[in-house]
Amino acid sequence: MTDKPISVLLIEDNPGDARLIREQLRDAAESTFELNIVSNLEEGLNGLSQHSYNILLLDLSLPDSFGLDTLKTVRAVNQDVPIVVLTGFDDQMLGVQALQMGAQDYLLKNDSHPKLLSRTIRYAIERHNIEAALRQSQEEYRSLINDVFDTTSVGVLILDRNFKIVWVNSAIELYFGFSREDLLGHDKRILVDEQIKCIFADIEGYATHLLSAYRDNAFDRRLECQVTAEGDRQERWLEHWSQPIRSGIYAGGRIEHYSDITLRKMIEASEREKAQKLAAAEERQRLARELHDSVSQTLFTSTVMSESALRQWENNPQKAYDLLVQLQQLSTSALSEMRLLLLELRPASLTQVGLPALIQQLSATLQSRTAIEISTVLDEIPTLTADVQVALYRTVQEALNNIIKHAQASKVIIQLEWANHKLVLTISDNGKGFDPLKTKPTSLGMNIMRERAESIDAHISIGSSLGEGTRIQVVWSENSE
Repeated sequence: MTDKPISVLLIEDNPGDARLIREQLRDAAESTFELNIVSNLEEGLNGLSQHSYNILLLDLSLPDSFGLDTLKTVRAVNQDVPIVVLTGFDDQMLGVQALQMGAQDYLLKNDSHPKLLSRTIRYAIERHNIEAALRQSQEEYRSLINDVFDTTSVGVLILDRNFKIVWVNSAIELYFGFSREDLLGHDKRILVDEQIKCIFADIEGYATHLLSAYRDNAFDRRLECQVTAEGDRQERWLEHWSQPIRSGIYAGGRIEHYSDITLRKMIEASEREKAQKLAAAEERQRLARELHDSVSQTLFTSTVMSESALRQWENNPQKAYDLLVQLQQLSTSALSEMRLLLLELRPASLTQVGLPALIQQLSATLQSRTAIEISTVLDEIPTLTADVQVALYRTVQEALNNIIKHAQASKVIIQLEWANHKLVLTISDNGKGFDPLKTKPTSLGMNIMRERAESIDAHISIGSSLGEGTRIQVVWSENSE
């Protein structure tokens, strides 16, 4: 329990719902809360202007405001308070839209209980603090100056609206093995198709990824790509991402970044040999690492821009201002990526779609980050209870993490079969396998998978032999419910 109470403003016109929230906050064990309740938006705005609250619980259906306009009005008046939107069963989509518009979280009223409400409030405050730090960084860092940015280890290209390369730094010359004269003024799409793609190990994968981003003119997801050695060009791993330039002299163009992640890849390869940690902790650490990488990349770039702006702002303020607009777009996109990762932390999201879709999504995500070919054969299955679906999904997740880190496999097959009221989940790989007689039951996360199976009255079998891969099968019967 924290020493200092968390101050909460609840804007809720339903006395019953307000009373329920009060009782749940009173019964919460993790924190103490000071609650103030108002029944309409006008009173709520007055309260926000007169007091500093740690969190706002906001019902979108009020006597004097309805729907997303309620959130818009609050955000127009106050950008500093974290907001948790309260919704009913019939407006979950409205809650998701509220997240996209600046709320930190949403909560279904009928699902709320003291522990969930307390945790939602604390997580929302923490997310707001992270977002505030990111906003602060984009306010502090202004622009880009060639003489400083050209010395950074991050490779940068700027394209105009016609995809012609208008700016290249020395890191790109080093990483790609091309001179600036070879690149400047040329259509990047043609260069990718005819020359640049050839320096990467996955030639077509790299070309398809970039050209698709150009075609959609969207914020590009991160791509890890391996550069092959030739002549003076060294073998290395790069992480690529790009985004559209929305305004300024190169509005309609793109800015691309290539970060050298060779050391990180070497560390990751070494870590694959270590023992598997607990599945739940492993998953949270993975998401936290991705979130850290996203924010760190933005802060790193912003730091370089800040140093440049401080040295050149007086001499060329217009150019600095134009590049500042580009920086704002970069930070906004990074913030969106962070919110998507944070949404994945919500356990409730694992029950909002079917198990086959979850497995398909997990497989596609892991396959895009590794060299392992993951195939799925998934039957249509009836809707599962939340505990069964989560247990089976976590089993697949744990098994795939084990395969990536330990198995040295090149192929994985995931099968989901439904027949005679029985669900059979099978994960098999062609990796190095292990000797069950020499491997402890608690090794490689096997104990965790067995516990998950037992929690839903399912039977799990794990078979393996050296050089023959591993096969994990979980059998769950509908009658076991």
